[in-house]
Amino acid sequence: MLFEYSTFHPLGKLNRKKLESFLQQVWQERYIAYAEEFLEADTTPEEEKRYQPFLKFDGDTFRTQNFIGFIQQDGEALEIYPKVFKREQDTTKALILDHIFYWFSYCIKFHFPIMEASLDKREADSLPELLIWHFANYTAEVIASQPYSQYQEVAEALYSPKGRIDFSAYIRNGVTTGNYHHIDCVHEPFLYDNTLNRVIKYVCRLLQSSATLSSTQALLQQITFQLDEVEDIPCSASDLDTVTLNPLFTEYAPIVEWCRRILNQQLYSSNTYDSLQWALLLPMEYVFEDFVAGFIRKHFGNVYKVHSQKSNLHLSQNPKAFQMQHDIFLEHRKTGEKIIIDTKYKPRWDLHQSDVKQGVAQPDMYQMVSYAYRRECSKVLLLYPNTSEELASDYTFSIPSGLGENSINITVCEVPFWNAITHKKVEEDLKNALANILEC
Repeated sequence: MLFEYSTFHPLGKLNRKKLESFLQQVWQERYIAYAEEFLEADTTPEEEKRYQPFLKFDGDTFRTQNFIGFIQQDGEALEIYPKVFKREQDTTKALILDHIFYWFSYCIKFHFPIMEASLDKREADSLPELLIWHFANYTAEVIASQPYSQYQEVAEALYSPKGRIDFSAYIRNGVTTGNYHHIDCVHEPFLYDNTLNRVIKYVCRLLQSSATLSSTQALLQQITFQLDEVEDIPCSASDLDTVTLNPLFTEYAPIVEWCRRILNQQLYSSNTYDSLQWALLLPMEYVFEDFVAGFIRKHFGNVYKVHSQKSNLHLSQNPKAFQMQHDIFLEHRKTGEKIIIDTKYKPRWDLHQSDVKQGVAQPDMYQMVSYAYRRECSKVLLLYPNTSEELASDYTFSIPSGLGENSINITVCEVPFWNAITHKKVEEDLKNALANILEC
C-alpha cells in the first residue's frame, strides 16, 4: 500500500510521460472532488498552481503528496491511503477502506453517494472498486424507490399545435417546403426518458468496464435494466448543466454530482465504453475538515449553528483585503457563544510533554489569535487527528488581549479519527470527545 508523503517508488509498467500528462489535465481542469469554496480558498501562489501536485516525479520514480485516492491507467492502478495509518503495522487495507468510507459518509462538501446501512456490507478490496460499489448501491436504491421523471423541452413537428409554435422553424421547414400541415412546436412533456436518466445509464455502462466484482456488476446491470425505457446514448458532463432537481428529488443530488465527476475524469478510446484512465484524488486536510464539520452538524446541530468555511469578515476595514475563512464556526443557539474551530490534518507524532508549543506551528497560532480578536470570540479549538489509541491531553493557551479585555483561550485537542480495530469505535469516542470539548 502507498501512503501520503511516501518515499520514492519505481513507476514500473506505468508510462511517466502519459501519467504526468493525465495528472496535469486533471489538475488544470480541477476535475477532482473539490467543493467550489475550497478552490476559492486555495492560497497557493499562481505559479505553483500550474503544475499538478498529486505526484512528485524524479526520473522513473515518483513520490506521493498530500492526496489520497487512486489513479488508473492502462490496467495499472495506484492507490494512496491516509498517513494516519502508516505506523500501524497490523493495519489491513480492509480496515483502512472501512474508515475512508465512514469518513465519506459524513462529508457534506464532497457529497459521496453512501448509505449508512451499507458501510459494513462490501466485498471490494480496492478503493476504486468500493467507490463504484457504493455509487451503484446508492443509485440502484434511489431509482427503485423514487423513479425520476421531469419536464423536458422537446422540439418536434406535429399535426396540431402543442405548447408553443416555433414560427421561424415552421416557416423554414413547413411553409417554404409546402408542408403546411407540419407545425413546428416546442413543448415540455413529463418524461422518464430524460437527460439525467440517460446520463446515469451511460455512466453505469462506463463503470461496468472498470468494475471487477460480480456483486458490483450485478448492481450496475440492475440500474440499466431499471432504465430500460431510457435511450442508451453517449453523454458528457455538460449535459448535466441542463438538469435542475425538483425539491422532491433531493436524493438524486449526490448521483448528479458523482456522474459529473466520473464523466469529467475519464478519457476514452474509440470504443465508447472502453475506459483508459480515471482518477479520484482528494486532499486529506479537506476530508478531515469536512468529516468533522459533518459530524458536529449531525450530532450537535441542535445545540450549535454550524458554519463551514465561514468567510463574511475581513481582518481590515478594506472589504477586499485579508479575508478570514474559518474551517468551522459555531454559534450557540441559546447563548450566542461563538467558537472558532480550525482542523489541522497534521498528526503530532512523538509529542513530548517538554514541547512548550504542544506541536502547534507558530503561524497557526498567529492566525487563530487574529481571527478570534476580529471575530470577538474568546474560544478557539485546534483539532488534530489522533496518532494512537490513547489521545494526547488537551492543552489550553491563554492569550491576553493587551487591551484590558478577556483573554483568548486556544485549546489544542486530539480527536478520535481512526481506530486500529473498527471504525465503529470512532463514532462513539468522537461523540464523547466533542461533547466534552464543546461542553454539551
